[in-house]
Amino acid sequence: YLQEHAELFGRNFLVVNLDPAAENFGYRCDIDIRDLVTLDDVKEEMDLGPNGGLVFCLEYLLENLDWLLDELSSLNDEDYVLFDCPG
Repeated sequence: YLQEHAELFGRNFLVVNLDPAAENFGYRCDIDIRDLVTLDDVKEEMDLGPNGGLVFCLEYLLENLDWLLDELSSLNDEDYVLFDCPG
């Protein structure tokens, strides 16, 4: 609802999903870590459980922070960004 409210007032509002295990969203996800790495892929390829896989995914994001910065590069000073984190 926050996204719709901001847009109602003419604000550019982006949501960044940083949860590689997320499956369902009740909102529009503009930037999604799952485009970079997914928990299911990591669990399968690295033979990790859910907690270890999540840690790996977030470390992978840190190692590839340029990906996120590139995704955010089109933002203006007037834009709002909400980061949806795991948990």
